[in-house]
Amino acid sequence: MKTRRRVLWVAPLVVLLAGLAWLLLPPPDPLFHGIPESDWIKNIVYNGSEEQTKQWRDFGPEGVRVLTRALDRADRRSRWERAYVRAYQRIAPRLPGFLAGRLPAVTSDSTYSTRMCLVDLLSRLGNEAKSATPAMIHALNDRMGGVRMIAISFFTWGEDENARLNLMPEKEKKKLLPEFVRLARDLESGVRNNAAIALRYYPEQHEVVVPVLTNALHDTYQPARLLAAVALNRVAPDRVVEAGVVPVAIEILRNPDGQIAYQAAQLLGEMKAEPALAVPALIEALENTNTLVAATAAQALVKFKESADTIISALEKAAQRKNSVSGYAKGALKQLESKAPENQGVKK
Repeated sequence: MKTRRRVLWVAPLVVLLAGLAWLLLPPPDPLFHGIPESDWIKNIVYNGSEEQTKQWRDFGPEGVRVLTRALDRADRRSRWERAYVRAYQRIAPRLPGFLAGRLPAVTSDSTYSTRMCLVDLLSRLGNEAKSATPAMIHALNDRMGGVRMIAISFFTWGEDENARLNLMPEKEKKKLLPEFVRLARDLESGVRNNAAIALRYYPEQHEVVVPVLTNALHDTYQPARLLAAVALNRVAPDRVVEAGVVPVAIEILRNPDGQIAYQAAQLLGEMKAEPALAVPALIEALENTNTLVAATAAQALVKFKESADTIISALEKAAQRKNSVSGYAKGALKQLESKAPENQGVKK
């Protein structure tokens, strides 16, 4: 009876140890251009040079397959690690001390940096890496915010008409919408930022997207509010006033960080909405000590031709500045003055 009990106790332990050994065995490492694939992956630099991107672009579809395989292996190993952590926490306390001490130690996510490098490089390859789309969709659900954030960039890289989302078949693109809606509410601010960029590409789904972006206008992270405002103007320009985009843009325009504020000035010019609010805010921005903000405000003011009389006097003052803003103000003045016949009779 005792022997039987001992066998019943040892058998599961043997199975457990065998399973752990299988999980920890390294995956196959085939050669790529005469070098083990793992060595290629180790040498990838996050946010690397154009030379790195060109090298992998020159590898063509075969190179994309190598990167995709590596991402799958890294993610699988990560899942194994999570499974091992759960098993370790349940079983280790019940094992004799000498045996528990022989189990591999629980570590942090050892493949995080690898996954970051891979999703970043695949994103930089753009549509030449379209075969990696399924893997990148899976990466949208990675448990690390940095990976989710960069995985979104795979679908929006370039942020123009050549972005992956803009070229996908409509059916596939629509299937991804719930993912981006979910990510727009992510706990990580960088993920919310990039999700707002992705939602720009869904004007045909504006009834779904507008409420999500309107809610994002109240994000605690101001850059995320800005990107939501930009996306709303792209998706449903006729809804920006109703959504309250102009006041949000004006608030961001006053941000001391010029790299954020200038984008708000640009957006106000693109929207050309609520001139009673936008024009005074842009005139105020003409005096900003940040030349990028002031110059962008001058360019945006040109769009509000109905307020030309008020704007011209402000631009004349800005044209006296002793920096590059002067040239932008003078250029804006010429554009407004060339439209003077259209503004005759317009009341101040």
